[in-house]
Amino acid sequence: MLKVFGFVRRHERLSHDEYRAAHAGYHNSYGRRLNGIRGYLLNVRANRTPESVFAEDAAYLTEGRPADFDDRWDGYGQLMFDSLADYLSAKSPARDRPGPEGLEYDEAVAAVGGDAPYLYSGPPIQFHVAEQVIVPVRRPEHKVFKVVHFARRNPALDPEEFRARWYGGYGSLSRGVPGLLGHVLNVPTALDVMTGFFTEESGAFSADAAARRGAFHACFDGIAEYWFTGPEAFRAWREAQSAALRELERELFAGFFFQEVDETVAVLPDRLPPAPFYHR
Repeated sequence: MLKVFGFVRRHERLSHDEYRAAHAGYHNSYGRRLNGIRGYLLNVRANRTPESVFAEDAAYLTEGRPADFDDRWDGYGQLMFDSLADYLSAKSPARDRPGPEGLEYDEAVAAVGGDAPYLYSGPPIQFHVAEQVIVPVRRPEHKVFKVVHFARRNPALDPEEFRARWYGGYGSLSRGVPGLLGHVLNVPTALDVMTGFFTEESGAFSADAAARRGAFHACFDGIAEYWFTGPEAFRAWREAQSAALRELERELFAGFFFQEVDETVAVLPDRLPPAPFYHR
């Protein structure tokens, strides 16, 4: 399955919570209609302070955050498709709107609602990730606690060793943990998912946009996502495995930090072959 992350910064006219409403509401109503989409998640930076979430570990779990990191993004979407070809053709009119002559094509889906100039400050920072599922995600029918782990590679490790040890030794410390609902590692790749998805007019290929992407990518080499029943379960895991986690964190990471996000499931990820009818 092709998986693409798109980090966005809200428009200056919107507060963080106004952006949240506009993205989770209007924008997602079109994004979930993209042709061939197999999964669509929106993650908005949570409003709670690190101290209220991570308690006495807050300083340690956030000390690697660049000072201006929160100014660079308000949320990120996750798009999942069966192939790169499906992804690149997704922004096209969708035949899913009823009309006087029956089912019609909706041109607005091709523009994903056409709200980007009013929703974002600059084009999304969009990139492909190689996914490794450490613990398959289980989603109960209520909001869960989700935390994202950004980390930079220790330069003493080559990229393959870094990824293997994060998934293996470090990832093994979360398997079987009480209250854990899922754990997924995502490592950015060089696959181009910008060309053919964004137009020149979007500004996605300008020198300023390229510089913004480069500065953002310099903040991490991998992104792990954790789903827990609540922050108490996360803190209990960190306390129980504190020595082992901190030892590996010293070995693997040149810097890292954790961030709570609020996840909206716009299209539940479906990894099985697609149904022979329209399904979201």
